[in-house]
Amino acid sequence: MTTGTTAFWVVTGASSGIGAAVTRIVSATGARVLALDVDDAGGAQLADETGAIYQHCDVGNPDDWQAVSHQLTELGTPTHIHLNAGIQIAPPSAELAEYQFEAMLIERYRRMMSVNVDGVVFGLKALLPKLGPGAAIVVTASLAGITPYAVDPLYSMSKHAVVGLVRSLGPTLSERGIKINAICPGGIDTAIIPQAQRTDEAVFMSAQHVAAEVINLMDADQTGKTWAKVSETKPAFVVRAPGDHS
Repeated sequence: MTTGTTAFWVVTGASSGIGAAVTRIVSATGARVLALDVDDAGGAQLADETGAIYQHCDVGNPDDWQAVSHQLTELGTPTHIHLNAGIQIAPPSAELAEYQFEAMLIERYRRMMSVNVDGVVFGLKALLPKLGPGAAIVVTASLAGITPYAVDPLYSMSKHAVVGLVRSLGPTLSERGIKINAICPGGIDTAIIPQAQRTDEAVFMSAQHVAAEVINLMDADQTGKTWAKVSETKPAFVVRAPGDHS
């Protein structure tokens, strides 16, 4: 990982969970971080703690991304992009039945797709013109993006979409010397986990552990790959698309 003042990170969903953990770790190396989120109170606290620059950004809003692009004109060229923001179809306090396809509420569906899919698409659209050779991008997907997830089928659909985009952009971006990969973790102890899944038998990875994997992936030799992370005891490994032998 590029460290110190030569590294400039942009992190979405930065106020909590994996995004906050990444921000804390890389800020401690001396890297600059532009931390983006809609949780302004959490973002301000994170900025005070780490020295990161916090900016309000609804990742599903193109106007907010235009404001980020304008800010980068003054801040400089990012070297590391972590498109991390994500939510499930229902709030954590909801019963598991509310996560099922039959219970879908249109406003919840549109918000989830706005964050999980539009947030990646609009983020890449705004940031890619700013990047130079050697830049690295990691997108937070999910094991639900490469395997079925019966608890929340529409969340799984959104993460499959992200995985497909990363795999498909890899070859094109490599022509510019830019790497892009997706991290696909299993259960993580973050705020989006349904409370009904927090049973005595459930085992969740820490956000800090997954953040370390994200940082490692910035230096991966491969591009356009999906990296499964199933437990804290097993390193992330590539799950290849059919026909991908590279």
